[in-house]
Amino acid sequence: MRILKFGGSSLATTDCIRDVGTIILKAARRGPLIIVVSAFQDVTNQLLDCARLAEKGDGCYEAAWKKIGARHHAVINNLLGRRGSIRIRSQIDRLLRDLHDALHGVQLLGHGPPRALDLIASFGERLCAVIVAAHLARFHPARFVDARQFVITDDQFTSANVIFGNTNRSVRRYFGELFRSQRRRPIPVVTGFIGSTSDGQTTTIGRNGSDYTAAILGAALGASVIEIWTDVDGVLSADPKAVAPAFVLPRISYEEAMELSYFGAKVLHSAAIAPAVARRIPLLIKNTFRPEAPGTLISSDRGDGDQLAKGITSIAGLTLLTLRGLNMVGVPGIAERLFRALASRGVNVILISQASSEHTICFAVREADTASAIAAVRHEFRFEFQHRFTSLDEKPNQAIVAIVGDEMKGHPGVSGKVFGALGRHNINISAIAQGASERNISCVIDVTQQARALNVIHQTFFEIRKRLALIVVGVGNIGGTLLRQLHEQHAYLRTRGFDVTVIGIANSKRFVLDGDGINLARWREKLSVSRRRMDPQRLLTEIAKLELTDAAIVDCTADDSIVNAYPDFARANLHIITPNKRANVLPWRQYALLMDLLRNRQKYFLDEANVGAGLPVMSTLRDLIASGDVIRKVEGVFSGTLSYLFNNFDGRMPFSALLRAAYKTGLTEPDPRDDLSGQDVARKLLILARQSGSRMEITDVSVENLVPKSLAVGPFLQRFFALFARHDSAMAERLKRAQSRAAVLRYVGTLEGGRARAGIKEFPRNHPIANTRGSDNIIAFTTKRYSRTPLVIQGPGAGADVTAMGVFSDILKLLNYLPH
Repeated sequence: MRILKFGGSSLATTDCIRDVGTIILKAARRGPLIIVVSAFQDVTNQLLDCARLAEKGDGCYEAAWKKIGARHHAVINNLLGRRGSIRIRSQIDRLLRDLHDALHGVQLLGHGPPRALDLIASFGERLCAVIVAAHLARFHPARFVDARQFVITDDQFTSANVIFGNTNRSVRRYFGELFRSQRRRPIPVVTGFIGSTSDGQTTTIGRNGSDYTAAILGAALGASVIEIWTDVDGVLSADPKAVAPAFVLPRISYEEAMELSYFGAKVLHSAAIAPAVARRIPLLIKNTFRPEAPGTLISSDRGDGDQLAKGITSIAGLTLLTLRGLNMVGVPGIAERLFRALASRGVNVILISQASSEHTICFAVREADTASAIAAVRHEFRFEFQHRFTSLDEKPNQAIVAIVGDEMKGHPGVSGKVFGALGRHNINISAIAQGASERNISCVIDVTQQARALNVIHQTFFEIRKRLALIVVGVGNIGGTLLRQLHEQHAYLRTRGFDVTVIGIANSKRFVLDGDGINLARWREKLSVSRRRMDPQRLLTEIAKLELTDAAIVDCTADDSIVNAYPDFARANLHIITPNKRANVLPWRQYALLMDLLRNRQKYFLDEANVGAGLPVMSTLRDLIASGDVIRKVEGVFSGTLSYLFNNFDGRMPFSALLRAAYKTGLTEPDPRDDLSGQDVARKLLILARQSGSRMEITDVSVENLVPKSLAVGPFLQRFFALFARHDSAMAERLKRAQSRAAVLRYVGTLEGGRARAGIKEFPRNHPIANTRGSDNIIAFTTKRYSRTPLVIQGPGAGADVTAMGVFSDILKLLNYLPH
């Protein structure tokens, strides 16, 4: 014997009912079964709305009643045809008349007592069961069955308690007679959700009670399985509306199912499990719309022993109340007084936590119960409040997040994994609770952090790949090249276990944002038509709505406006990856505050491309210092443009002509004076100095400016080149002196003895710095360990490809830093 229960979403339309019929008829070929149905989708709410209108004396309840009737008649017409069974139509009409009479009675009384509301609510299941049974009867013997004939309850209307002794006997007797009386065993279609008192008054057994009805029948009849057919593939690891990668759990235990259902998982009604557990009857959760999906089996079997956690769920709309007072320490009976007072007001406590100091007891209640809870506590402890021995703190807008799994029991480090993950993402925990069973770890957080917390914990326990969302700001040469590299390497990253998604792209005018990811093959078109005006604060606001877990801003601009927003990015829990040097050369106090903020927020600041483009200059310096080495001197060619100019300045061509040629081939900044000023070298020296522990400011760096003061500002470029040529003789003279000493000229930066300087320097032809080619950078580290022969790093130090590669390398570093 199998019990199949179908919820309202499975019976929403005529086509849905046909699909349900197909499932039932196929199942009937494999053995005996009983069907339990809910009302059509939304009908129970519509019935109760009718009752409320009637109670107010609002004649609109008549129109609402007619709408309900019309919906059921339309279903009959579609299923059975207009000339279908007259008996079924008359049965439906009789039920609708009885419903109208009940509503009219409520209108006359001007009052809708719970008993009347139960009667009115019962018509949804009764109407549905009649129609489903009639549809099935066209293909197989089927019978409408009213559960009020055997589900016996007390008189706690709207949430009646089942009297199991009477109910079990009645169920066995009823179905025994039903099956014996028919030559060909019919398919019973039973009304879920409803029962009756011993004197025949209609009751309901709680919202979503059709699951409960199915479990009651299954337990009474010793069913082999109870199938709950709904609109999802099974019990999910988390709410898919909040956690996109949530997946179906193939098997969970009864205890895990009860924990998940109690803490907000909506697939299963928590009370439905109890009768099944008592008889050890498995429950199978199936999807009506995907019957081929295997679903979730709930049984005494604990399933996969390698999986610590089985699911994450949450409840929102809570208030955390904390009773505190020194007079509570070591005093017996405080907790008993507290919870007795709450129970006397009908307040259900969702979570309790008390520290061993006994100074405080905190507990969570639903927001609707907050006023009653506060009143109960203040009345019970009125003497203590009067003398200020005790206080009560209220923290509204809270949510409970619970992680559930049988295998968590006795397994070290699970709690640390949960709270460590939340802490790394700056999600504050207000209270913690873990029962002795150890299969549930619950914590209270602000409701604004609920979705992020679910994603963080789900990613920590369930996801094989590390997820990283990127927002790329600045899509010129470097940013555009980086996007191309990410697109080309997407498959490679996935093979490494990384799921990197670009969810945001911005230029100076507009931005585009998509939590599901942007197609990097067509990002230019999407950005060009975006109506979102680029502003760092507006971008942050939009990012916050996405509830991201691990995400990073990739700043490929050279703008102060983005750097000024770095503190806000960090507070929004975003890591920062950038080739933009401006943050690292901020005034010391501002720079130190930014670094402290990033450290306190546990956010990474990755800046390898600040010095040397794609060369590992920054990481080498950090590794040397971290390993205990002492930096004595850093010297090198830090500018790709100046490297090119002096590598090719051999006297055969004037220096100004070399500069003009470099400008035409795109090897300089748009204004070459930015390269010649030496400020770029100065900034890189300052960055390296600060990485070495110095508090140096940019004004402390001595810089040789190759642009005469008279040409520093003002002249247009063509005029500048002409005027700059007048200084070729001075530069030629310096070269001639160097050549006379078998040396070459190079523009270098030097960091030594706490001082930094940038300028032209002579080097012997056999010196490593003299042997650079093209636009190479070369950086030599002289340290305590590398004292005789410096550690030298050399290679292309400019260009979109190598700089973007440096940024890409930082993305990989971040992925490796992030915990699994």
